[in-house]
Amino acid sequence: MYTHVPKCTPSQKPSAPTDRDNSGSGAGSMADEPPYIEAFGHKYHHSGRIFVPFDEKEQQRMEVQHKLYRQCLNGALTATRIPLNVKNILDLGSGTGLWPLEMAARYPQANILGIDISRIQKTTAVPPNVKFAIDNVENPWPISAGSIDFLHIRGLAGGVTDWPSLFKQAYEKLKPGGLLEWSEQAIQIFDFDGKFGDAELCPEFLKLWRDLGKENNIDFTPSPNGPVWLVEAGFENIAQRTEILPLGNWAQDESLRNRQTLMNSISNEHFENHCGLLFTNCGWTKEKFDEVAPTFFSDIRAESQKPYTML
Repeated sequence: MYTHVPKCTPSQKPSAPTDRDNSGSGAGSMADEPPYIEAFGHKYHHSGRIFVPFDEKEQQRMEVQHKLYRQCLNGALTATRIPLNVKNILDLGSGTGLWPLEMAARYPQANILGIDISRIQKTTAVPPNVKFAIDNVENPWPISAGSIDFLHIRGLAGGVTDWPSLFKQAYEKLKPGGLLEWSEQAIQIFDFDGKFGDAELCPEFLKLWRDLGKENNIDFTPSPNGPVWLVEAGFENIAQRTEILPLGNWAQDESLRNRQTLMNSISNEHFENHCGLLFTNCGWTKEKFDEVAPTFFSDIRAESQKPYTML
């Protein structure tokens, strides 16, 4: 996780965000989506630029992932301490909209805008201070420069090709002294053998995944480059926070066990979600993929291993 404070530039005059809202107070159903790309039985955005699907199974994963983030934050919605009088909040990659909706209950005075490329946000019980816009987050955002108090980015890996430009826009849209929080889960798996991060599990499969990502100009583990991109964009006071996410059945601490349960659900039930379009674009069939995937699971489920990844 990253929490950032941009430079104070008093010459910027904050203004209220405008709302290029394609969805009203809530979004429609998947039936409203344009034609989609199907790969490994999952539905991906028709542009072919987003390697994360939007179908029902992926929406289920998003909700499990939301629970995992809250578990890592001890029930909180952010790692950042947000002023109680915060006025304008922007959430990039809102998914089903859980985070904006829960933030609205905690900050009823704040105007919260969520942007996502797919129309999968919840449509019932949407409070009046939450709106959703359907757009690619790499496009110009429908808000004024210097208008945002808090900018939240989470789980965009697989959907962003130009991170430096994204953070430059983030800097432009934030008020002087505004706050940004960015969180990504690493596509790396290590063995908790006391060396902490020295022994990567499933190196062949993970290298394959990373190599295919390079072929498609997409990085599923962008966080190591984050501090450089943020400094280049103008941000200051950059703080990094890392959380362990266990897999398998080895965690002893109650908090780690809770995380482990959620991570096992994600890996066991939703592993293919982020593989379909990536592998298909590189000429892989589902049958060929199914020959490789079992070795990945056998490695992380071996009794001798204590696998974990990081947030």
